[in-house]
Amino acid sequence: MGHRSARPQSLEHRKPREVTPWFAPQRIILEFAVGMTMTESAVPPQSVSWKRVITYYVVVYLASDGSVLGFLLAGGSFKDPSWVFFAQVSSLMPALVAMALTRWLWRRSLVSSLAMRLRADRWLFVAWLAPWGLALLALGFGLIMPGTTFDGTLQPAVERTILSESQLDLLQGMAAKLALPPVILLLPMGLLTSMTMSFIAGCGEEIGWRGFIYTELRSLGFWRTTLITGVFWLGWHLPLLAMGYGYPQHPALGILLMTAHLLILSVGLAYLRERGASSIVCGLFHGTMESAALLAVGPVHGGSDITVGIGSLSWTAAVAVVVSAFLLYDRLFAREPIAWTRRQA
Repeated sequence: MGHRSARPQSLEHRKPREVTPWFAPQRIILEFAVGMTMTESAVPPQSVSWKRVITYYVVVYLASDGSVLGFLLAGGSFKDPSWVFFAQVSSLMPALVAMALTRWLWRRSLVSSLAMRLRADRWLFVAWLAPWGLALLALGFGLIMPGTTFDGTLQPAVERTILSESQLDLLQGMAAKLALPPVILLLPMGLLTSMTMSFIAGCGEEIGWRGFIYTELRSLGFWRTTLITGVFWLGWHLPLLAMGYGYPQHPALGILLMTAHLLILSVGLAYLRERGASSIVCGLFHGTMESAALLAVGPVHGGSDITVGIGSLSWTAAVAVVVSAFLLYDRLFAREPIAWTRRQA
């Protein structure tokens, strides 16, 4: 009984199989080069993939808190000078996890999925300069708190473990050579670090929160996306807060204060994310804010962890003023308001 034999398809007619390498640097570079010239409106909003959101959050939560736990079990403490370096490194975890999952698990574009665009427009400069106004406001609010005085020697920065004794000695030595008060040198130092170490650390957080999470939730609209992103961001901080980090004198009250601080700050960061169409802009604001914090806290002697410091009453009040300025601009001057419309722009 005859039968038709199966014959292999000739090589010249066979469609080659496209293989995506696990690491293709030339494709990543091309993505960024093209993405820098794209506007976010070119990327249509998609429905929320809660599976991706939860997967990302679980992985980044375990990676970040696992590394902090390892640091503490190895004998480290929040008062050690090494903690400052370790905190900078661990702050990169949200971005690294977001980039790894986006590129190698979900095979998606880093530029569009994480909003990793950068354009030299006015919002880039707003993100760089606004934190300095915030720091000056926080300094003023801190000096009107009960039991606080101005100390231009910056010794309070050592008492709050922001600077080490050796760093303060170096800073005071430079100030003496220039015949300037040490507090004056905080501005050029902060401007330098805001474009280097602090910028990298800021992007390490913001590429994850305002990049991945915010972009995934963006179809929900500005306010709901901002709130949910802020809650995720707060949850990421909670283990450290529960261990007394940042508020050793008032840990329980500190958690409530940090909750208000992060949720208010989330509105400002989300607004910059929309206006700048970039998580990098948010990273610049975040990093510059960390650099400028020394100007707000270093010269203030006295007070407590509730009244003076990042996340304190004085700092949160300053954040609220800056965020209110963003919203006021959006209400009165923006051609296409973002925060005052129901529908996502």
